[in-house]
Amino acid sequence: MADTEAPVAVGVKDLETDGAALRMAADEAAATGHPLHVVHAFVWPLELAPGDDGEEREQAERTVADAAALAREWHRDLAVLPEVVDGDMIEVLLRTAARSSMLVIGDDGDPAQPADPSASAAFQVAARAAGPVLRVRGPGTGGGPVVVGVDGSPDAAVGLTIAVEEARRRAARLVVLHAEGTDCADSHAAGDLAVEHRKVEGPAGKALVAAAAGAQLVVVGARGDRPTPLGPVTQTVLRHADCPVLVARQRYQPAQSRIAAAQARIAAGRRPAPRLGSSRP
Repeated sequence: MADTEAPVAVGVKDLETDGAALRMAADEAAATGHPLHVVHAFVWPLELAPGDDGEEREQAERTVADAAALAREWHRDLAVLPEVVDGDMIEVLLRTAARSSMLVIGDDGDPAQPADPSASAAFQVAARAAGPVLRVRGPGTGGGPVVVGVDGSPDAAVGLTIAVEEARRRAARLVVLHAEGTDCADSHAAGDLAVEHRKVEGPAGKALVAAAAGAQLVVVGARGDRPTPLGPVTQTVLRHADCPVLVARQRYQPAQSRIAAAQARIAAGRRPAPRLGSSRP
């Protein structure tokens, strides 16, 4: 995760649909020592109706203010920043995710619908965000385990690391589902954390969805360390798991940032060349 100055962000369209996401984001921020950033994306209508003096904008401001007040009721010492941001919801949330330790979003789709999941804003954000995204759906089981799937990929390694952190923080059992052909040794255990290893035979997505029925959280790795479309297993879990799903990924660095970081490492490793005639070896 990022440093403690980076907030846990949550997208709030309205409290009726996103109340559960707000509560989970507030709990996450309070437990990890991060501030909470409550974001509402607002698009001005092309034309204001006669007599309309910006009431929709005022309602957006009230929504984030009410959300912030709720978060402070749940966690009195929590630092909360409510903000209405002009722009398309997906783009606003993607920019927010790039500056956050985690982005929490609600569920805006019906998993029973056979439609293309790309129509879901929550799905697009989870697929394209530069950092971890927690999609809140289903009731979850408060006393249930944290479930994570591993398949030997770099994505899964990131997911496993975060799953261990989440299980330890929640004092929960960790269930590790190993895809067919991957190691199922106890080497994945983390200290005194209770870990159960299960070998998966058959479709990994189906196994993760089944395990989610009694879990409080499912962690899946995104594909790669940059914002690319999600793999089929992650898509299945996002669409059908009946509990919150955390899409874990290494934070993406744009090319310029990677170049700057590499140059800094090179500069730090340089040593002045010895002068001619110097007594230094």
